[in-house]
Amino acid sequence: MSQEVRQTEVQEKTQQLMQGPLKHIRAAALAAALLPLASVMATPASAQVASCASGGICGFVFNDLNSNGIQDVGETGIEGVKVSLVIGADTLTYDTGPDGYYYFLSGTFIPDGSSYTVYAQIPQEMQAAPPNVAGSDALDSDGVADTLGNVVATVTTTGSSGANSDTDFGFTSSAVANPGTGTPGYWKNHPEAWTVPGITVGGIYYTKAQAIAWLGKVGKDKMTTMFSSLVPAMLNVGIGNDGSCVTSTIAAANVWMATYGPLGINVVAASSYAWSVGEPLHKQMDAYNNGLLCAPHRN
Repeated sequence: MSQEVRQTEVQEKTQQLMQGPLKHIRAAALAAALLPLASVMATPASAQVASCASGGICGFVFNDLNSNGIQDVGETGIEGVKVSLVIGADTLTYDTGPDGYYYFLSGTFIPDGSSYTVYAQIPQEMQAAPPNVAGSDALDSDGVADTLGNVVATVTTTGSSGANSDTDFGFTSSAVANPGTGTPGYWKNHPEAWTVPGITVGGIYYTKAQAIAWLGKVGKDKMTTMFSSLVPAMLNVGIGNDGSCVTSTIAAANVWMATYGPLGINVVAASSYAWSVGEPLHKQMDAYNNGLLCAPHRN
């Protein structure tokens, strides 16, 4: 690859970062964040890992073919997985390359000797591998699944270099049949597809007709917004789709509905604290219903 092409790629990547996660980072940190990016683009994977080991946070996202949570010989990296590093109020996100590696090299924006949160989004039609089974971060998958379809690990950098090169994430293919997920519109317009006569949301039972009626009333009240993503998610799991990336989200959303409801009586505004808690749950279920997470969309 020519130097000119490499420079073009760096410029494009820089622009993406400027418009995305880096736009919230302090100006003094920007140069430190972008300079390592250019060196990463022009460095082989093996050299990048060595560089990271001497100062930075990086790791490997791999296809755990036998679902044992360990990086076995022949298990390759997964491209395009979004890995994020939380630094105070800021979040940096990196998409893994063809080799499955991600890199957050050290700089003034990463203080040394501190703890950070690193998380990887669970790829579509996959689920998290068992974590921490080998007793060695260099060999096993790290992190625990959260309610938002991510696997989350806490990283502690050590020494003056602030290095950690062994935060790895393994994922394994889902064994579920996955008939395909449907959106709120699908479930509202296809009552014959419902396999249950009604559904319990937030501790309240709704007949199929009542639930479908509420699916058609989405408006400014965020209780209806949550209902419109929660009911389809529950139905999608109920017909046999992989729900590993939303099971805990569904449970949390039901608690949210019970806490801030009931539907049709209490109104939740978009600017409320209640919605700041509920919106991430809604977004996760909406992505699931649209086939963007651990189960594909219906044909």
